[in-house]
Amino acid sequence: MKTYETESLRNVALIGHGGAGKTTLAEAMMYQTGVIGRMGRVDAGTTLSDIDVDEIQRQISISTSLLPVQYNGVKLNVLDTPGFADFVGEVVGALHVADTALMVIDAVNGIEVQTERYWRMADARGLARVLYVNKMDKEHANFDNTLAALKARFGSGVVALQLPIGEQTGFHGMVDLISMHALLETEDLAAPKVEAIPAELQSKAASLREAVVEAAAEANDDLTLKYLEEGDLSDEEIILGLQEGVRAGRIFPVLLGAAVKNFGTTALLDLLVSSTPAPNQVAPVAATKGDAEVTVKSNSAGALVAYAFKTTADPFAGRITFLRVYAGTLPSGSEAYNSNKEARERVGNLFAFIGKQQEPIETAKAGDIVLVAKLHASATADTLATATERVIVIPPAYPIPMLNFSIAPTNKGEEDKMAQGLHRFVEEDPTLHFEQDPETHEAIIACMGELHLGVIQDRLKRKFNVETVTGNPVVAYRETVRAAADGHGRHKKQTGGSGQFGDVKIKLEPLERGVGFEFVDAVVGGVVPRQYIPSVEKGIRETIKHGPLAGYPVVDVRVTLYDGQYHPVDSKDIAFQSAARLGFQDAITRAMPVLLEPYVNVEVTVPDEYIGDIIGGMSSKRGRVQGTEASGGGMSTVKAQVPQAEMFQYSNELRALTQGRGSFTMSLSHYEEVPPHAAEGIIADAKRRAEEER
Repeated sequence: MKTYETESLRNVALIGHGGAGKTTLAEAMMYQTGVIGRMGRVDAGTTLSDIDVDEIQRQISISTSLLPVQYNGVKLNVLDTPGFADFVGEVVGALHVADTALMVIDAVNGIEVQTERYWRMADARGLARVLYVNKMDKEHANFDNTLAALKARFGSGVVALQLPIGEQTGFHGMVDLISMHALLETEDLAAPKVEAIPAELQSKAASLREAVVEAAAEANDDLTLKYLEEGDLSDEEIILGLQEGVRAGRIFPVLLGAAVKNFGTTALLDLLVSSTPAPNQVAPVAATKGDAEVTVKSNSAGALVAYAFKTTADPFAGRITFLRVYAGTLPSGSEAYNSNKEARERVGNLFAFIGKQQEPIETAKAGDIVLVAKLHASATADTLATATERVIVIPPAYPIPMLNFSIAPTNKGEEDKMAQGLHRFVEEDPTLHFEQDPETHEAIIACMGELHLGVIQDRLKRKFNVETVTGNPVVAYRETVRAAADGHGRHKKQTGGSGQFGDVKIKLEPLERGVGFEFVDAVVGGVVPRQYIPSVEKGIRETIKHGPLAGYPVVDVRVTLYDGQYHPVDSKDIAFQSAARLGFQDAITRAMPVLLEPYVNVEVTVPDEYIGDIIGGMSSKRGRVQGTEASGGGMSTVKAQVPQAEMFQYSNELRALTQGRGSFTMSLSHYEEVPPHAAEGIIADAKRRAEEER
């Protein structure tokens, strides 16, 4: 594949709700430009984009694919992203390196959940946006309703550039609202027949064209003046205005077609090449250099700055890194400096995948997106630069995974192999978290949803030969006391030789929530020698690791050592540790022990119409709503404090309740006493688990 200059590059992220036809559209673009001789099908597992086993089996996109399209002297780096919410991290990464978002809309279903979500993400990035209404040939397809919904949801910048001729199964052409010609289907769908606009559509076409002219005129002061004076613009002036408006993110052109038939693809390619921005026509990317914030503008003559926005493992090529070159030039077989890891990196051959075949790329200029295999140190969100500049591109904010599961291998002894696989997956996927809980000793995986979890489990089995089971994590409960109580512990052991003797008296008191543990030495008169005071404290610290109710750690208590006895010969460190344990156990049984549970701060952002349901749901979970606030765009955020035990499956609940339009964040807040009715069940479960482990 030849080297392209910055101005001849276009970086386009294909985004949209799952099932809208993004992968099929990418396939049509590859076919139309001669990359492939026959279009594959998602349901047959034959597309260039979905080549992973999981994608073929599920017939959905799971990860972002890079598909380079060469058309009219321009290289389009098409990033085909997943549409399902569980894989939103892939969309975040793609939008961070794209300059244009191509939103695919299903003409049957219209605006769907992820359509809105991904639009907001593209809008936050300030990207140019193009809308493609797909599946115009399907039953119940309705372009007028879809266009009206797009305008209502995304504003007056939405402008139709085409009008369908026929709809549903009768769809057979479109009106070009700039040239005002009809483009009719032929056997060669990529080369439609040009005719006059059907009489019954001329009035409608004229009305829609007026909206195109007005949008083009508003994009440029000179065009505005001419339009006001003459009331019309030439085709060339319309195109000029559209180019400026699209690149500035003020005009969102709407095209239509049927990707599965490759009808409408040529017009889409023409628009992407002529009107979307090149990398040197967009705002510089934010970065840091040392402690300073800087920006990086696409310039092939500058120092190298290349950002790794994705890593994945290929069964043949090994570990593959997706790089966006923001500045400078990156040749194959060169050397760079990983600014994040502060390590030199050997860059091997650059390439792109065409299906499973590697297409070599000699050099990547500023703005290009390429793949490179087997980088030693670099991972997702790392920056390759020069050792003298050491620039770091600021990565996007990936969503925090909120669906937590405990995970364990089905076969004992495979824990290390499972952990090795999960750590590798975490390196590739910023929306996947994995840790070993130091308290419960469980392996905890946090992901975006059950589909995400299923893919991870399948990959563990396929790539690491580890089958796994999952469940809700064990909640890290605590125990404390309500009242003060005294305790006495005596350890006396005579074994025929030197004996063991230690005697302590302690006072156990409750502390404010969150203080932890305090030990106070109040001994007077040397009844417990100074050298054994640390032994008493050590014995108590060991004992509070397992409380009397359910074996959870005891917190928020003060233990005061105020009296005791010793033996000049038999007293030892171990004896006073044992006496301290006995004294604490004696005191806590009379100090009204209670169970504590963790509460989390929860912020739920949803469309306004769901606020009542969210508040009601929080109340049913023993939560306390702290308030609500407007988030803009018809969204509001509900803030609440809820017991952690009630929140493990909330991600699935929220998705079902809001049709996937809600999101939430969660962080540990504090501990509170468990209501008696709930404590009984928790204590019984803990005792049952302890019995099973014996």
